[in-house]
Amino acid sequence: MDNFSLTCGQITGLKLLHRTLRDRRLAYRLNAIVLLGSGWSIAAVAEALLVDETTIRSWQEKYQQGGEEGLLTVNYQGKSPSLPDEQQEEPATHLDENMYLDSKAIRHHIKKTYGMQYSSGHVLKSLN
Repeated sequence: MDNFSLTCGQITGLKLLHRTLRDRRLAYRLNAIVLLGSGWSIAAVAEALLVDETTIRSWQEKYQQGGEEGLLTVNYQGKSPSLPDEQQEEPATHLDENMYLDSKAIRHHIKKTYGMQYSSGHVLKSLN
């Protein structure tokens, strides 16, 4: 993750996107990436935004792996929703009949099938 830099065009695009955001948490993420891409150190960005360095590294990694979309995806939305009682058995039956290689694929299936968004942690807890 060292030697992270952005082009002037990328920085301009991120600044334009920043203006459209209403969620302050997401704006902080964009701020961090713009500052890192402008040559700031992780420690300096963390100090300026009043967050820890681990958070800054996590945001940088999200951006490097998924671009703007990856950075702005919030996996934790508070308590995960629960399926109605009559649907509780369906995911377990589905998983018995189908093989998934990671929790991301399971989360995608749940969202597509039931319209609910679960975090990876919640999916993993549910499987235990």
